[in-house]
Amino acid sequence: MGRFYNKYKQIFYSTFFLLLLAAVSVKAQVPFLVEGQCMQNPDCQADSTSFRDTLSTAVAWQWSFGEGGATDTRRNAQHSYLAPGSYTVTLTRTLNGGGTETVSKVVQIGELPPSFQEWKTDTTICPGDTLVLDPYPNGAPSGAKFVWYPKGDTTQTLNVDSSGCYSVEVILPNGCKIQDRVNVKICMEPANQEGAKWFFGGNAGLDFSNSPPTPITDGKLNTPEGTSAIANSKGQLLFYSDGITVWNKNGDVMPCFSPGNCAPLKGSPNSTQSVLIVPQPTCKGCEYLFNVFTTSDINGEKLLTVSVVDMRRNNGLGAIIEQNTTLQQPTTERIISARNDRDSTYWVISHDYGTNKFRIFHATTGGLVETSAPELGMPHDTPTEAEGYMKFSSPDSTTGQRRLAVIVPGPPQNYVELFSFNDSTGVLTYDKTIDLGPAPPTAYGIEFSPSGEKMYISFKGGNGASSYLKQYDLTLPDSLLEETAITIDSSATRNFGALQFAPDGKIYMAIEGSEYLAVIGEPEGSSLTGVDYERDGVNLGGKVSKLGLPNMVQDFTQESSGPGFEADGFCTNEPTTFQASPICDPIEDSYQWDFLGNGNFTAPSKEQKATYTYTEPGTYLVALRASNKCKDTTIVQEVTIYETPPQINLGADKDTCGNFVPLDMNVQAEVYAWIHRGRVVGRQKTYNAVATGRYIAVAFNGPEGECFSADTIEITLRKPPAFSIGPDTTLCRDSSILLSVQSERWIEFNWSTGEQTRDITVGQPGSYFVIVKDRNDCFNSDTIQVGELPSPIINLAPEYAICIPDGQSVMLDANGQGPLSYNWPHSGDTTRTVLVNQEGTYTVEATNKEGCVAQQTTNVIDRCEPRFFIPDAFTPDGEGHNEILEIFGAYYTNFSIRIYNRWGEVIYATNNIEDRWDGTYKGVKVQPGSYPYVLSYESQYYPERAPYVKRGSVMIIR
Repeated sequence: MGRFYNKYKQIFYSTFFLLLLAAVSVKAQVPFLVEGQCMQNPDCQADSTSFRDTLSTAVAWQWSFGEGGATDTRRNAQHSYLAPGSYTVTLTRTLNGGGTETVSKVVQIGELPPSFQEWKTDTTICPGDTLVLDPYPNGAPSGAKFVWYPKGDTTQTLNVDSSGCYSVEVILPNGCKIQDRVNVKICMEPANQEGAKWFFGGNAGLDFSNSPPTPITDGKLNTPEGTSAIANSKGQLLFYSDGITVWNKNGDVMPCFSPGNCAPLKGSPNSTQSVLIVPQPTCKGCEYLFNVFTTSDINGEKLLTVSVVDMRRNNGLGAIIEQNTTLQQPTTERIISARNDRDSTYWVISHDYGTNKFRIFHATTGGLVETSAPELGMPHDTPTEAEGYMKFSSPDSTTGQRRLAVIVPGPPQNYVELFSFNDSTGVLTYDKTIDLGPAPPTAYGIEFSPSGEKMYISFKGGNGASSYLKQYDLTLPDSLLEETAITIDSSATRNFGALQFAPDGKIYMAIEGSEYLAVIGEPEGSSLTGVDYERDGVNLGGKVSKLGLPNMVQDFTQESSGPGFEADGFCTNEPTTFQASPICDPIEDSYQWDFLGNGNFTAPSKEQKATYTYTEPGTYLVALRASNKCKDTTIVQEVTIYETPPQINLGADKDTCGNFVPLDMNVQAEVYAWIHRGRVVGRQKTYNAVATGRYIAVAFNGPEGECFSADTIEITLRKPPAFSIGPDTTLCRDSSILLSVQSERWIEFNWSTGEQTRDITVGQPGSYFVIVKDRNDCFNSDTIQVGELPSPIINLAPEYAICIPDGQSVMLDANGQGPLSYNWPHSGDTTRTVLVNQEGTYTVEATNKEGCVAQQTTNVIDRCEPRFFIPDAFTPDGEGHNEILEIFGAYYTNFSIRIYNRWGEVIYATNNIEDRWDGTYKGVKVQPGSYPYVLSYESQYYPERAPYVKRGSVMIIR
C-alpha cells in the first residue's frame, strides 16, 4: 500500500531489552526478525508485531502467525496478537531460482500493562494550582518503569503546574507498554500556538506570542529560502531547522540519539520549501515525535527525505532518532502539510519531478504511510517549474474540504494550479489552472485569506522586470480572475519572496535584503486600500529577510480563539442569539449579559446561550461578564442591528387583462428583489409583472441582506387588445407637441406625467408612457420616445427708440446664428433686418433647416433727446416788444437756470421753465449788457444718464 516506518515507535527504554536478547542469542542464522512482541493494545489498533525477512534472495513470502489462521504475503509483515502467549510463526519463502524454503520460530507475545486507574481526561486548572498525575494511584504493576513527556521523568507520579500535553508510557519487564495522555490548560492562558515562533532569512525571527509580533534576534538560522519551526501549544519554541541543521530551543545543534551517527539533513539552502516539521501522532501519547521532511535543490539530488525528532530525549531538548529516510526521488522543491482535526492526524503532500504525480502521505498513530499518488494537472518537468510554493487553504469546517494551490513558474508562462483536498478522506481532485502571464517576473509565493476566497501571489523581478504582489478573487468566474487581479505592490529594485499566513490573522511577505516584512493587514479586503498593506510592516530588529519564510502545518498558523461570544441574527424585532465561549473549559462558568451597553447586566446564569430582541437599529456595545473559580472577566464587542423592513403587502391575487400588472412593495429598504420562476427579475421597489405566475417580493436590509420582509402574489394576465400611441417623434427645443390616444376604444388614461386626459401637451424630450383601459376593464400601455431638434437662435433686442417728431427711423436686427430664413409679419419682409419709423410692437420669425421656428418680439418707442431754446437778447425797455426772457424746452426733467452779473452774483434763478425774467434784480432794472447763465436738466426718457449742463449768455438792450 505504501511506505510504513515505525521504528521510532519503540521507546528508548526497550533498547536495553533488545541488546540483552542479542547478547544471549546463539550465533546461528536467524530465520527472520521480530519486533514488538506484545499483544495488541485494544486502544491502539495500529500497534502490531512486525516480522521482517532478512534473506535478500527471496522473491515471495507466505507467513503463518500461529493464531486463528492469520497470514500475510509481504516481505515485511505485521500481525496483532489478541492474547499473550507462545506462538509458532512459519515463513515459507520462494527463492530467486524458484525453490521454496520454510523456517519457523516460536514467538513469545507478552502481556500489556494494566489500564490506568482513575486517569484524568483533559482538564483545566487555575493559575498557581498543582495537578498530580499518577497512572496507578492504587498500586503499580511489579517492575513497571515510567517515562513522562515532555521531559522524560521516570517517576510514577508527576506534579503539573503549567499547561501542556503530558503523557506517560508504562513499560513492563517483558518490554510491553501502554501510554495515555492528558492535556492540561491554565485558565485564560492562550493555546494552539504551535506556529508562534518564526525563524528565517539572515538570522531573523518573529515571535507571534506577542501582539504585535516582536523580533527574535538570536536565531542561528541563515539561509536564502525554506525553513520550518515548531512550538508547543503555549507558543514555547521546541526546535527549528533550515533543512540541513536542527537547532533546539536554546539555539544548540540538536544531537542524534546515536552519537557519532549524525549527518546533515538532506535539505538545501536554495530549495523553496526545504524543510517541513510535522508532528507524528502516537496512540494516546502526546506529540513528542516529529517528522522532519526535507526537499533538496531541484538542480541537485531532487530528493524527498524524512528524519524523526523525539522531544523526550536530552531532558526535553530533543534528539534526532532517525535520519534521512528516502521517501521519493526525483521530487520538486514542494512539501506541505495539514491537520485533520477530526482524528488529529496529519496529511503531507509532495510533488514528483518530471511528471504530474503528487505523493500523499498520512501520519497516523500507525506511522507514516503513502496513501496515494494521483496524477493531476500539468507535469512539472523543468527546473523552474519545480521551484514555486505549494500551499493549503483553511478547511471548510463542515466538509473538511480545502483548496490546494501550486505555483508553476515560467518561463515562458507562470501558472497556478488549484486543487481540492478532503482532509477526512485524503482525496485530491483537480480544479483549474490559471495563466498568470509571462515570466519574468517569476511567480514564487502564494497564500490564501482565511476564507479561501482571496489568493495572493508574489512575483520575483529580474531581467528588467519588476516584482509584484497581486490579489486574485476566487469567487469570480475563471475568465475574470486574471483581468480583475489587484496589484497590491510592485518594485523595480526589490525581489518579493514567500507569503505566509500568521497567527495574528495577517499575511506576511518576505522581501530580499529588507529589515522588514511586508504585511497584508486585512487579507479579506477587496481593494487596494481595503487590504491594509504596508511594505515596511514589521521590523526585524536589525536582521534581514531573504526569500523564504517558515513552512508549517497549515493549521498551526491560524488565528486562535479565546474567551468571547458570537452573535447571530442582527435584525430589529427578531431575536438576536448570543453564544458565549467558555473562559477555560471544562471549569464551569457563570454568565451575565448587558445587551444595551448601559451597565444593566442580567442575573448570573450557567447557560452559555442568551437572546435579546432589539427594537431600534444601531450599533450596540454588548458586554459579557463571565466568571468561574479562577477568573472574572468582562468582554465587550460591538453588535450592529439593522432595521427589518415593514411587512410587505402586495394585496390580493390579481386576475386581469393587460400587458403587465404594476406591483409596488411600498416599503423602504436598502435592497429589493422580485422573484419569478426561481430567478430575480427586478431590483427596484416597483415592478411591472409581464407574465402569469407567482411573484415573490423581498425587501432586504443589512450587509448580508439578512433582515428582510416578503410577500407573494399570484398574477393571471390575459392578453389585451393591441394599442399604440404612435411612432416616436420629435419636438423643437422651447416648443411643445401634442400626444394623443387616437382610438376611441380606450376610455381611461393614466400618463406617466400624472395627467388622465386623452391628450397631453409635452414640452420636454424624453420617454412618455400611458396606461389605457377599455370598457371591458382590459389594460394596455405604450411608450413613445420624444426626441429634441435644435431651435433657431436669434437675438432681437427687446427694445428700440426713435424720435418721431424728428422723423427718425431705426433698423431692427434679428441677429440670428447660422443659416436661417426670416419673416417679419408686420411687413412680410424676409430679410434679417428691417427699417421702421413708427413706434409699436414688431415680431420676427426665424426657421432653421430642421424646420424649427423661433420668434422674438421687440418694442419700438418714441424717445426724443432733451432740447432747449434760449434767446440771445431781450429788450425790457417798456415799449411792449420782447420785454421778458422766455425759455423753451422739451423731453427734459429737473430743470434749473442761474443768471449771474459781472461780479458772479446770482441775480436770477428758477426751477420752473414757465417763469419769466423781466431784467430786474431786487426790483431794480439792471444795466444794459451781457449776463452769463448756467442751465441744468436731465433726460426725460433716459434717467440713467448724468444731468446735462448748458452755459451761455443773454444780452439786455434798453
